[in-house]
Amino acid sequence: MPERMLAARLYGPGDLRLEEILVPEPGPGEVILRVERALTCGTDVKIFRRGRHPALGPLPSLFGHEVAGEIVAVGEGVWNFRPGMRVVAANSAPCGACRFCDRGEFSLCLNLTFFFGAFAQYARIPAPIVRVNLYPIPDHLSGAAAALVEPLACALRGIEAAEVEPGSTVLVMGGGALGLMLAHLAKSRGAWVALSDPHPERRETARAIGVDLTLDPREDIHAALQQALGELPDIVFEAVGRVEVWEAAADAVRPGGRVILFGGCPVGTRAAFDTARLHYQELTLRGVFHHHPRFVGAALNLLAAGRIPVEHLISGEFPLLRLLEAFERMERREGFKFAINPWVD
Repeated sequence: MPERMLAARLYGPGDLRLEEILVPEPGPGEVILRVERALTCGTDVKIFRRGRHPALGPLPSLFGHEVAGEIVAVGEGVWNFRPGMRVVAANSAPCGACRFCDRGEFSLCLNLTFFFGAFAQYARIPAPIVRVNLYPIPDHLSGAAAALVEPLACALRGIEAAEVEPGSTVLVMGGGALGLMLAHLAKSRGAWVALSDPHPERRETARAIGVDLTLDPREDIHAALQQALGELPDIVFEAVGRVEVWEAAADAVRPGGRVILFGGCPVGTRAAFDTARLHYQELTLRGVFHHHPRFVGAALNLLAAGRIPVEHLISGEFPLLRLLEAFERMERREGFKFAINPWVD
């Protein structure tokens, strides 16, 4: 390995710098990847603009969390991975020993270890992730496709939490990458699926992946759903991360229905719900955050089997030197995710 590498580091709100820094060395239980591809994420854009994230640590900080690459070095105690293996890492791992892990509530782990540093030429994967959430990539799967493992694992957990079944009627509010994943996974379970998003291009992509009905949330989606179904849907996924959409999601589900609050709102915000409707119509409102280890392996299996419409989720590729341009494209809703290649100009 060379001594130095190019990496993106976040210094504060809107202050992301590409710098030459030392290539990391592996500690006990860790591995070093030569990054093949990293993917942009809506969370990355939020962190970039806000300059903070509870798991990010002190600034300046390495940045990016969806990564696939080739192992180039392993630390002491690593026996099941070796240099030359292509692998994909989830962005976190639970400790397996706290009271939440004992109950199988791994996303609430008191000692959750996070990874940041995908937007670089080399990345150090923490030991807990190596133990729990690092997987070999099948030879036929591209690095960019493999790096979808983490967001897809989150979507799989949301689908399970919602109890989507054959014949379920589902509304997904938000047509970003995760909204599309939720819609696709719900369809694959035999559900009837509608998706609402104000951007025509996103509605067009939703139709391309097989969504039954697309809606513009600026219009009367309740009337459209009533006309299509005779009632409001069984399940509503909020996949935007804005308070007003959380509130709209609770209004868009049938009596007895389930609302999955999937998109994260800014810390400290509050939402208001109709208490009479919540109580007397027996609604279920559930927040779903992050993934569990078993969903990571399941996500990789789906990607390897070609059962995820990768071509609709990854909108193009940028060199690391143009990372900010990729973020700007995402903010303008010009595409979904972008693959970042740290080895080209």
